[in-house]
Amino acid sequence: MNEISAPLASQAKLGEPKMEKLAVAAGAVLFRQGDSGDAAYILEKGKVMIFQQVEGQRVELDTIRPGEIFGEMAVIDSSERMATAVAATDCAVTRVPQAIFNRKLEATDKFVRALVNMFIKNIRTSHRIFVRRPRSFRDNIKLIRYFAFNVSRYANLIEDRPLGEEMLAALDKVEKAVAELAEIGNRAKDKRHDHIMEEGDAHNVGLKTVMSTEGHRKL
Repeated sequence: MNEISAPLASQAKLGEPKMEKLAVAAGAVLFRQGDSGDAAYILEKGKVMIFQQVEGQRVELDTIRPGEIFGEMAVIDSSERMATAVAATDCAVTRVPQAIFNRKLEATDKFVRALVNMFIKNIRTSHRIFVRRPRSFRDNIKLIRYFAFNVSRYANLIEDRPLGEEMLAALDKVEKAVAELAEIGNRAKDKRHDHIMEEGDAHNVGLKTVMSTEGHRKL
C-alpha cells in the first residue's frame, strides 16, 4: 500500500506541534494496527476504511466519512492502534498530534474525561467481540455446547448436590436438543465459513479465544 503524501500545510517548528492538513492518495495507509497512537485524524474529504487483521483474515470495522474523527482511541489511552486505516479514495485529512489532542481533552471537565475513557474501554472490548463473533450455523452450535459445558462445571462444583444433579439432568436434555438441531443444520448445508474451531481444526479461532476467560472464573 502507498503511504501518505506530502502535507498541504508546512510542518510545525521543532517542539511546537501543530495540526496539519495532508493530501492522502487512494490506497495510502494513515496508520497500521499495532502502531503507537501519535495522532488523531479528522477526515475533511474522501472515505477511509478501518479494518483489523484477525487470524490472517481482514475484518472491516468501520467506514469514516467527511467530518468524522478517527484514530483517537490510541491517543486517549496511550495504547497500540487496534486497527489499520487506509484511504479508500483520494482524501484530505487534518492530523491532530497527540500533544494537542491531550491538551484539548485535559481542558474539559473531569467527569467528561472519565466518561470518554470509559467509552474507549467499552469500544475496544466490543470490537474484540465483534471480530471473533460466530459466523456459521455450526459456530453457534459449538457456542451452545461450550456454554453448556461451563454450566456443567458449575453444577459439579456446587455443594448443593441435589440441585447440581437437577442441573446436569436438564443439561442432558439440552444436549439431546442441540444434537437434533446440529443434525438439521447439517442438512441445511450452511456454506458460511466457520470461525470457531473444534479440537483438531486449523486456521480458525478457538473457543477459548472467542469466549476469553468465560468459564475460568472462580465460583
